[in-house]
This record gives sequence, structure tokens and C-alpha cells, in this order.
Amino acid sequence: MTAQIGNIVKFVDARESTAAASNNNADQIATPANYADEAALDARLTAISVTTYTVTRLQHMTRNDKVFAVRSSDDAASILGA
Repeated sequence: MTAQIGNIVKFVDARESTAAASNNNADQIATPANYADEAALDARLTAISVTTYTVTRLQHMTRNDKVFAVRSSDDAASILGA
């Protein structure tokens, strides 16, 4: 399954490639609202860890970095190899 969320580049849910073989019907934890815009990504990352995702660190992260960090935290099963 490929997801399109707002203006974010599409990403593939790794579970789709293994779902038929493993009959894995796990629900996603992440919601599209987490990826809506930069402010939503920043808010979600701050909620994940205010000490890890400081204002300075968030300013130096690209949008792709932020999307990957949110996916890693909220929905690691959607990432191949996680």
C-alpha cells in the first residue's frame, strides 16, 4: 500500500509486502494528521521526546528526517527492516 498524505512524498508500508505471507493485519498507530505539515511533525516529535527533539534539532531536520522519525516511533512495522 502506498500512502499519500498532504504534500508528502508517497511512502510504502512494508507490511503490505509481507501481509499475504504472514497474514499480518496489524493496525497502524500513526495518523495522517501527524504528517499534515511541518508544525504537526514538530508537535508530534516534541510529544515523542522533548529532550531528544529540541527546537534546535527540529530546525536542523529535513521534512524527510521528521517523517522517518515519526514513522519509526509510531509505526515501525511500516518500515522495511524494522
